Amino acid sequence: MNPTDPAAAFLRQLPWIRSQFPQIESLRDGTRRIYLDNAAGTLLPRSVADAMADAALWANPQPGRGWPAAAQTLRFHREARLRIREFLNAGDADPVFFSESTTSSLLKLRLALEPELESDDRFVVSDADHFANITPWEWRRRPALKLQMEADGSLDPDRLRSVLTDRVRIVALPVALNGLGAVPDLPALIRCVRAYAPRAWVVLDAVHAAPHVPIDLAALDADALAFSTYKLFGPFAGVLWVRPSLAERLRCYAVEPHTDLETALELGTLNNVTIAGILAALTYLESVGTRLEPAFVGAFATLERTRRRFKIALAASQAHEAEISRRVLRGMAQMRHVELLGERDERRVAGRVPTFGFHVADRTDDAVESELWARSGIQVAAGNHYAGSVLRGLGKTGAVRASFAHYNTLDETDGFLRTVASLASE
Repeated sequence: MNPTDPAAAFLRQLPWIRSQFPQIESLRDGTRRIYLDNAAGTLLPRSVADAMADAALWANPQPGRGWPAAAQTLRFHREARLRIREFLNAGDADPVFFSESTTSSLLKLRLALEPELESDDRFVVSDADHFANITPWEWRRRPALKLQMEADGSLDPDRLRSVLTDRVRIVALPVALNGLGAVPDLPALIRCVRAYAPRAWVVLDAVHAAPHVPIDLAALDADALAFSTYKLFGPFAGVLWVRPSLAERLRCYAVEPHTDLETALELGTLNNVTIAGILAALTYLESVGTRLEPAFVGAFATLERTRRRFKIALAASQAHEAEISRRVLRGMAQMRHVELLGERDERRVAGRVPTFGFHVADRTDDAVESELWARSGIQVAAGNHYAGSVLRGLGKTGAVRASFAHYNTLDETDGFLRTVASLASE
């Protein structure tokens, strides 16, 4: 791939991108703000809200009835599943299930796998992951084997090899770290699993990666992957992709009349309003890729056009976000009283997404959160971010987290750094 300066191409589209988000610069009452809590949930484009409002009025029938509107409901359910496959570059018929969240998706997966598990099977989880991909594998069993992360948030395949045996059935890994923003070397880790735990299923948590990293399931030898659409410019919902060979072995809970394999892991009636929002969010992302196609001539050329547009949108966003990361790493390196967690080397931005955990000396994390809002209208979050295992690995109980998305500007980045520097210098 050799596009003509993808970051510059993205910057030219940034005014249009920001125009899609009515709440990008202010709250409903007009209060100005800079939104840097994207890891907890991204903002919503107007088109997504409009699609959900329309569905609330008109998408009432359940799919499978004989009425014209019911057939329309079934079509947009299937179109949403298709767009998710295209977004992930998954197989055309691969199972895709909807749920309330990633936490819900992975618990349902764990329960559906229960009949396949033997008493001496082992699970491997990473202390770099969100609890959504740790707790289900520790629940109702002896504690799982832990893969310890490195100080910069990376995961070492040699460490993974040391805990793998032929009794390991689950290896749970993050695609990107919710607390620190690091991006593990998944191909190397999965190759290690296949070599030393041949019976294992690899389950990926892509919640934090989905809005930042061009995920390509055709290139990843994974068995299941989950993410949440409310962190991908969509409504509050979760998505679970499962490799077909694994899906055949699932024993899902369902009431007796529920025999539809397409919805096997979905409990009860789907929320049509939510599905309409998911489809609209993916349509928005595809439109970003469409606007950027001229800068990516020849890139992702082997992919069908919709899949290609998704990859262009994420690759261009990644290039823009890399510059945000460089500025934050460079700026915080000059602040004597700020401790940045995880990877600090600006030359290694390819190994991270723009999420930063930090502390300011002599101030509580809650105080930093409050002061950033009071001084500059900057929204960040203090706490454990459901990444408490990550923080424990660093000897911490919490952190302030600033998390950027593709619609954040370099000026907003500089404003954030000025405010943190001012707070740290006092």
